[in-house]
Amino acid sequence: MKKQYGCLATIALTVALSGCATSPSADKEDNANQLTVGVVQKEITTGMPSTDVLMALGSPNIVKTNPEGNEVWVYDRFSKEQVYQTTGGALGYFSGNGGGIISSEQGSSQVSSKTLTVIIKFDAQDNVASIAYHRSKF
Repeated sequence: MKKQYGCLATIALTVALSGCATSPSADKEDNANQLTVGVVQKEITTGMPSTDVLMALGSPNIVKTNPEGNEVWVYDRFSKEQVYQTTGGALGYFSGNGGGIISSEQGSSQVSSKTLTVIIKFDAQDNVASIAYHRSKF
């Protein structure tokens, strides 16, 4: 009987611990989706190869060439956040013959939008020549 509980405990522990593991590729995908000015400032430097930029930021939204024939990558992100707050109250009356509850709820909603555009220009050797970004919140 003790052997059976030991085996079950080992299986349960293995399943529990394997559920906590994350794969490196999932972490990279999350980083690519979490593009912020801070990430750009920390990860991207002038002279960095385009392959390293791709690993740090993921795929750009737009790839084009400038008049000199060098690539320009544009990362364009848009996010929207909505917050809804409620206030409510209730008034109750109970007696031997029954009673009732009167309730009311009021709420307000606030929506904000954020944009981040990152423009990375590369030189003839496919290294970062310049980095520019614009962010807004409205």
